[in-house]
Amino acid sequence: MVAGGETFTATGSVVLRPGFTAIMPWKASQAAPLPPLKEGEVLQIKSVELTPGKTSPPEYLTESELIELMEKNGIGTDASIPTHINNICERNYVQVQSGRRVVPTELGITLIKGYQLIDPELCRPQVRSHVEKQINLIAAGSAEKGAVVAHTIEQFKAKFMFFVGHVTRMDALFEASFSPLASSGKPISKCGKCRRYIKYISARPQRLYCPTCEDVYSLPQGGSLKQYKGLECPLDGFELLLFSLTGADGKTYPLCPFCYNYPPFEGVVKAAEGSTKLGMPCTSCLHPTCKHSPAQQGVLACPECSVGMLVLDPVAAPKWRLDCSRCSFLIYLPKDLHSAKVSKERCQECSSKLLDIEWLKGKSPLPGGVTSFCGCLSCDELLTGLCEVKHGKTFVKRGGGGRGRGRGRGRRGRGRGRGRARDKNFDPRMSFRDF
Repeated sequence: MVAGGETFTATGSVVLRPGFTAIMPWKASQAAPLPPLKEGEVLQIKSVELTPGKTSPPEYLTESELIELMEKNGIGTDASIPTHINNICERNYVQVQSGRRVVPTELGITLIKGYQLIDPELCRPQVRSHVEKQINLIAAGSAEKGAVVAHTIEQFKAKFMFFVGHVTRMDALFEASFSPLASSGKPISKCGKCRRYIKYISARPQRLYCPTCEDVYSLPQGGSLKQYKGLECPLDGFELLLFSLTGADGKTYPLCPFCYNYPPFEGVVKAAEGSTKLGMPCTSCLHPTCKHSPAQQGVLACPECSVGMLVLDPVAAPKWRLDCSRCSFLIYLPKDLHSAKVSKERCQECSSKLLDIEWLKGKSPLPGGVTSFCGCLSCDELLTGLCEVKHGKTFVKRGGGGRGRGRGRGRRGRGRGRGRARDKNFDPRMSFRDF
C-alpha cells in the first residue's frame, strides 16, 4: 500500500489445513487473516501512530553459518574445517554458546584488532584461500610441490619480518586491554571516531587508549600531557592535546592523537612506538586553514636546521617565544609583553610573516612609550635586538635561504656574563671578519 509517498506492507495468514494443531490448538498460528483486497483499491486511513524503536546488531554466526562462509571463501576442506573451528575454540579465541553460536572472546577480538593494526591482509580470507588454491594445483598436477612451497614460504617470511618489526603495536594493544593499566588510565580527551573519552596511560611508554574503539595511540615521551581548551582537529574531530617537555626551555605544542600516529599528508614520518621521534604534531601539519598549523602560526623558516618552521608557542605567555617545529632552536620575544600574534601580512623584503606584539603599560622600550608594534623578526633590527636566542648558533638567514645578508645583531654590550665577548646572535659564517 502507498500512502503519502511511503510504501507500507501488511501480512496475514490463512490456515488451509490445521494438521496437528487440530489436537494441539495452543500451537496454532495466531496471525489474523487479511481482509479481502483488490489491486488498485483505495482505502481510507483512520489513524496514524508513530512507534519508537531501534535497530539491533546482527546475531553471531552459528557453526553451520561459519562453515558455509568458509566453504564459500575456499577456506579448508570438508575434513579440515571442523579442525579449524575446534582450534579457535581451544585457544580461547571464540566460545560456542547457546544456539551453537560462535561468540568471539576478548582475547580473540584483541588479537584480530592487532592484526588489523599491523597487517590487515592477515585477517582476510583471501590469504588462506590462496594457500588452498596452491595446494589444489599440486593435487591436480598443475604445479610442482617444491616451487609452491618455496613461493609460499617466501611470501609468509616477508609478512613475518614485517609483523615482527611492528609487533610493539600489538604489545601496546594487549597491555592496554588486559593489564591493570587500562583500568588505571584517566580520561583526557574525546575520540574523533566514537565521541567517547580516550584514556591517558602515564606509565612509560606514555600512550592513549580508547576502550570503545580499542585503539592505542603513541605519544611523544618525556613530558606532560593535558587537554587543550577542548579544541578539535578540523581533519578528524579528535580533541587536541597539549604536550610540554620538562625544563625551563622545554617546548610546548598541540597535537591531534590521530594525526600524530597516522599523518594525513605524504612525506610526514609516522610516530614510532615508545620513542622520542616525532610523528606529526600540529606544528608540522600541512593543513592550510587549521589555526594551529605552521600555515597560520608559522613566522619564518628555522635558520638552524633549515627544515623546520619557527612557530609561535600558543601558551608561552608571559614569556612569549617562537619554537622550531623540528630542532631545539627557539627565540624568546621581548620581555613584558601583554600579547603576541602572528599577523596575516608578510614582510616585503623576506616574505616572512610579521609579528603583532603589545607591551604592558609602562613597560614598553619603544620611544614615547608606544605599546603596540608590528615588525619582521628577520629584517627589523629594533625587534631583533630585543629578542633572545636559545639552543642555536645562527639567528636569521634572509629570505629563508643561505644567500642573504643576516640582520639582527642583538643587544651589543649587554651580555649576561657567560664568557662570550661577542654578541650572542653573532654568526661567524655570515661575516667577513675572519675571512
